[in-house]
Amino acid sequence: MSVMRKTSLFLWMLVAVSALAVLAMVPGGRTAAAAEDAPTLTPAPPPPFDLKDESRIKAGKRRFAANCAGYCHGSDGSAGRGPSFRNRSDFDRQLAFVTIRDGRKGSDVMPPWGNAFSTDEIWELVAYLGTLAEQKE
Repeated sequence: MSVMRKTSLFLWMLVAVSALAVLAMVPGGRTAAAAEDAPTLTPAPPPPFDLKDESRIKAGKRRFAANCAGYCHGSDGSAGRGPSFRNRSDFDRQLAFVTIRDGRKGSDVMPPWGNAFSTDEIWELVAYLGTLAEQKE
């Protein structure tokens, strides 16, 4: 194959790839892959129990210790690689539920736990985190 023919083939491939990239764009200028990274807009369901229930808080504490404490949030919730939950007047229980369920991508990465934990188990975690948010440093 001649150099001229190879160059022409390369340019056509480049045009095709560029066209596919443009076609992959979704509204707002993000690519389809970026749209998949966007957080879900599904709101949290209402808590199925009282978030002050001591047995549910203890269950959340055990789940936190087993899954969240070591590397990410620290054994006492005062931060590790992830944010601290202690002394947080801005703690939003609904947002905490959605973040645990759906995860977070970007600079503040957190895996989604919605397939690993039931709705009740996520709310137990939120109940425990709420007690941490009320604790002073």
